[in-house]
Amino acid sequence: MDSLILRMRRGTPRRFPIRPGIRRDRARALPRGRGRTGLVLAAVLAVVPASSGCGIRTERWSRPVSGVTAVQTIDPGVVPGLDVETRTGDGPERHMYAAYPRIPGADPLTDRLASAVDDRIRAFEADTADTARGRDGDAPAASSGGRAPELNVQWSLTAASGQVAGVRLVTWQYLGASGGETRRTFWYDGTTGRAHPSSDLLDGDRGLDALARLVRDRLGARGDPGQVEADARAFPSLVFNEAGDLVVEFSDFTVAPRSAGRVAVALGREDYDPLLSDVGRRARDAAVAVRPRPALAAAEPDARPTPSPSVPPPAAPSPSGTSRPDCARAKCVALTFDDGPGPVTRRLLDALARRQARATFFVVGGSAHAYPDTIRRIAAAGHELGNHTQNHRDLGRLPALQVNTDIQATQQVLRTVLGRAPVLLRPPYGSTNGTVEGVAGSLGLRQVGWSADPGDRGEDDAGTIADRTVDAARPGGIVLLHDGHGPTADAVPAIVDRLAGDGYTLVTVSDLLAGQTHRHGG
Repeated sequence: MDSLILRMRRGTPRRFPIRPGIRRDRARALPRGRGRTGLVLAAVLAVVPASSGCGIRTERWSRPVSGVTAVQTIDPGVVPGLDVETRTGDGPERHMYAAYPRIPGADPLTDRLASAVDDRIRAFEADTADTARGRDGDAPAASSGGRAPELNVQWSLTAASGQVAGVRLVTWQYLGASGGETRRTFWYDGTTGRAHPSSDLLDGDRGLDALARLVRDRLGARGDPGQVEADARAFPSLVFNEAGDLVVEFSDFTVAPRSAGRVAVALGREDYDPLLSDVGRRARDAAVAVRPRPALAAAEPDARPTPSPSVPPPAAPSPSGTSRPDCARAKCVALTFDDGPGPVTRRLLDALARRQARATFFVVGGSAHAYPDTIRRIAAAGHELGNHTQNHRDLGRLPALQVNTDIQATQQVLRTVLGRAPVLLRPPYGSTNGTVEGVAGSLGLRQVGWSADPGDRGEDDAGTIADRTVDAARPGGIVLLHDGHGPTADAVPAIVDRLAGDGYTLVTVSDLLAGQTHRHGG
């Protein structure tokens, strides 16, 4: 077992085999509170983590952008029936994770977001084609410095009130030499029945001309005013802060061509109000609404998740009244499920419960926050919960502060829901290094990889997934699966039954590793 854990060691990021394939999975948000961030007071140039998201509170959750140009964000839970589409294409030499919301009653917005994400995925795949297939056309090429190209798309709600919804997409891309963010915000106006780019918030050419002049005046030395043109393409992200100021933000390397980092200008209402279109005024009112109350089409009744009973979690992974199995004597194997929870997770839990089998769920913080009842059910059933970070970034290339933020956010989500935090961490893509080890150790977390990857996420046939999983299982092994993938949930009954028939005891990771000595972070 030591070799399983020690595969993630100091130095350049190490990754375990992951089958390629692109999947679309869905997660649903349950009602919660409303996010809030600080006020925007001036133009600023700030280097911002691509996937920050540590503002976790008991009743409110926000995704902070920076200390001084914070964008107003709304908790997805205020939108009944909101779904999250996730797309992944994970391979040893190319990493991709993209997410965006599906808002009931705003199909044109969903279509616009899907198109924007698809465009980024196609461009990323084209830019990394040589890396993915190997320059000789056969074997994958080794990535420079052990770092695979990465595409990560995160989203946040900038408004959800009345007939208006706004969604901000932040895309981080790394192609082997450098990385950077792009920012785009789209708005849906139920009055027009259309999805709008940010530039539609302005009153035509007159609004564009005036906004360009104001932004040039406010940029100063923080950017190149000559790069700001009176063109709709120059303003891909117009959003609002909590005070009602208009925040004009730019992607990396645009108005500051030689510098990565977010450039944003804040304009007071007296400056920008005369420049708005009718759509812009409705977007402003929705963004600063004290109590967001969307009035879009209601979700279908059967589309909403049925909350599981709120059951206090057990103190340890093993269910009360059940002794921890002795894996030194028993033929143990641990099934682990990454990237959830989501709607499929409940079906998977049903299958495990009927067979009295246990597993370990490495959850993404954003999804865990959207599914508190599912998280409680996982814990109450005696399964184990592990940390899979907040935003599914490749931790191996991030600085210590951002690694800490991404891990701590998920710790806090689970601590809020369960009253305790996990003791296990699985870095996305299995990517780790000394920095990740140090942060994990400081938080009392043990890093856990896997010994077998049946490639379930790239396979749509449940029978094939079951065959691969059973064939890959070994005594003392840890198997990587994904609970957001429908065919995987379909395969679980056969997997459990066949493993039990082969004499295996299904246990949690902590049960499997019980009695082994290890250092925190390792």
